[in-house]
Amino acid sequence: MHKLKAVFWDVDGTIADTELCGHRLAFNLAFKDFDLDWYWNENKYIELLKISGGLNRIIHYREMTHSDLSNDYCLKIQSRKRFYYKELVRSGKIKVRNGVLRLIKELADFNIEQFIVTTSGRESLDPFLNTSLKSYMKFFSKTITYEDVCNHKPSPDAYNLAVQLSGKSYLNCLAIEDSRIGVEAAILANINCLLTLPSWSSSFQNITKRANACVDSLGNNNNYSKLIYGKPLINNYVDFAYLKNIIN
Repeated sequence: MHKLKAVFWDVDGTIADTELCGHRLAFNLAFKDFDLDWYWNENKYIELLKISGGLNRIIHYREMTHSDLSNDYCLKIQSRKRFYYKELVRSGKIKVRNGVLRLIKELADFNIEQFIVTTSGRESLDPFLNTSLKSYMKFFSKTITYEDVCNHKPSPDAYNLAVQLSGKSYLNCLAIEDSRIGVEAAILANINCLLTLPSWSSSFQNITKRANACVDSLGNNNNYSKLIYGKPLINNYVDFAYLKNIIN
């Protein structure tokens, strides 16, 4: 029986609905500033989420469209995108997902070490952490971002670093993710994973089945979790007892 000792949180799509209502809008505003005829609608952006990291998405799209933009120019676009994203965060348009704050506090009450493990850049992440999560950051030991590793999800580097910094056995760790590439990163690091589907997911048919369990949200007393696969929920939402159960 393995004890749960550390939980690693992804951010975009997992802790908050940042992707479609935040990053996507910021990208499109940045494209306008650089007089690009690029526009990422919701379907296109969901497709691009298969690529980890904002700069990597810009470069990938450059290749798709056979654009002659240089890497330095792509960096400038990404920098401008970060500006707009920070403005969106400060405006309060980025909301924390259902059940997240409840579970963070519950895990802290059970002395479970918690890390943020994301492939977002620190400059984009900090405004969100300092607003929507400000009063909860005391429950996190470390924050691992894009800048802390050379290879990004689905590479296991970020999670390997999290395990190393936690000082825990990988058997006692669990990641909470919202995407296939996040789950793959956790699996390659040999750690357990709960998949909580992003709010924009319209189908349960094409999701990865490789996580320990999958729910539509972490849930709470007012909005119950829907189990997609894995061990049955103990209560009506994801809690410490359930996380302990699914790693064994």
